[in-house]
Amino acid sequence: MPILTSPRKISNPQNQRIGLLGGSFNPAHDGHLEISDLAMRKLHLDGVWWLVSPQNPLKPVEGMAPLEQRIAEAARVADDPRITVSGIEAELGTRYTADTLTALCERFPNARFVWLMGADNLVQMHRWRQWSRIFHTVPVAVFARPTYSLRAEQAKAARRFSRYRLPSYKAARLADKRSPAWVLFKRPLNPLSATQLRRQELAK
Repeated sequence: MPILTSPRKISNPQNQRIGLLGGSFNPAHDGHLEISDLAMRKLHLDGVWWLVSPQNPLKPVEGMAPLEQRIAEAARVADDPRITVSGIEAELGTRYTADTLTALCERFPNARFVWLMGADNLVQMHRWRQWSRIFHTVPVAVFARPTYSLRAEQAKAARRFSRYRLPSYKAARLADKRSPAWVLFKRPLNPLSATQLRRQELAK
C-alpha cells in the first residue's frame, strides 16, 4: 500500500482510472475499505486514492487528530496495494474539494478520476463550497449508507443533476464519461463511522 505525499507522476496515467475518496479519516475504518473495494469492482478502477484532509471546513477542529497521525493510521488500515493514502491536499494548498479536484486534474491531465462519496455526504453536499463545480470537474459515484438512500435521491445535488445520472448497471462506463455524470449505488454499506469509533475509544 503506497503513501502518496507529493504530486508525483502516476505510471501510465493515460490508462489509469483512479477513484478519489476524500475525508478526515479520523480515524480510517473498514467502511472506507468497503467503499474502495466496491468502487474498484463496480467502476473498473485501477486504484483508489484516500485524500486525507488537513481539516474539513465543515467539521470542528476539536477532536481532530494531527494530519500525520491520520495518514499513518489510514496507511495501516488500507491493506490493499491498489489503495494509495495521500496527504496531497496539504501540499497543493487546497482546502475545498472543488479546488482539490481542479488541482489534481491539472496535475494529472491524463488520469481518469472519479469522485467517491457516501450518500450521507450527498445529502448535505449543497453546503460545500462551489459544490456544483465538483460535478462538472469529474464523474461522481455515490454509495448508499444506512437510512440515507431515499434522502440521497431527494437531495438538492441529486435533483440538480438528475438528467446526468447513470443507472448502476452502466457504472463500469462512468470513468470514461464526460462530466457531469454520476451514479448512485443503493446497496447499504457498513454502518460503521469514524464518529462511532472515536466514541468507542473514549468509552474504554
